Amino acid sequence: CNLPRPSSGKFEIFDATTTTTSTDPSPPTRINSTLDNTNLQTETFIALIHSISPTILAQAYTSIEKHICTLSTFVSQWLAYQVLWDTRLSDITSQINTDVTKWTQVLIEARDARVALDSSSTAATFGPVSVNYDKVQSQVHLKYDAWQRELQSSFADILAIKIKELHDVVLEAKGNLESVSLEGSTADIVSGVTFLQQMKQMQHIWEGEMETLLNCERLLKRQRHVFRSDWMEGSRI
Repeated sequence: CNLPRPSSGKFEIFDATTTTTSTDPSPPTRINSTLDNTNLQTETFIALIHSISPTILAQAYTSIEKHICTLSTFVSQWLAYQVLWDTRLSDITSQINTDVTKWTQVLIEARDARVALDSSSTAATFGPVSVNYDKVQSQVHLKYDAWQRELQSSFADILAIKIKELHDVVLEAKGNLESVSLEGSTADIVSGVTFLQQMKQMQHIWEGEMETLLNCERLLKRQRHVFRSDWMEGSRI
């Protein structure tokens, strides 16, 4: 059927007036007007709205609005992924700096967000409206994968420095410990005992740092990060 354009009013579904073209410039007579109204009602079902209860019409509009609101929320969720294109890696690294705990949290959250997108569904239905989002889903997947690789690479660089620093500190302490002598003068003995006590205190600190670094390394391995050729395994500490 040929339905006129909806009017501006909420419940004015169909325009009560329809513009018709005529070669006769004279104003329509009452008979012509009656015939026109009859034809209009027959062709456009304009009289149908007066046969429906206002309550039913209100329920119909409420249902339509609910579908539109749900649809709007769904589309907004996909539009929110625009931040993946707007954000730069330097913005993240400047905020996290070298805090491996925060880096671990970021990598886990990025992985979970990526996993949440894994779905075989490529369309969503909201009443009579169907939204196909396969193309945007594919683009977001690719962008998330690129982001994960960049985050993993930046984190791996920081982690490599941390592992090397801890390895050097422990190696130096090991050398100093091997040179300690509990024989000789009283001053040498006191110095040796003091150094041993310091090493015992540092041992707990180093063990905690080492466990944190090993967990970070395991996280990168679970996420299938490809380490560089000169990577020092945390187990060497």
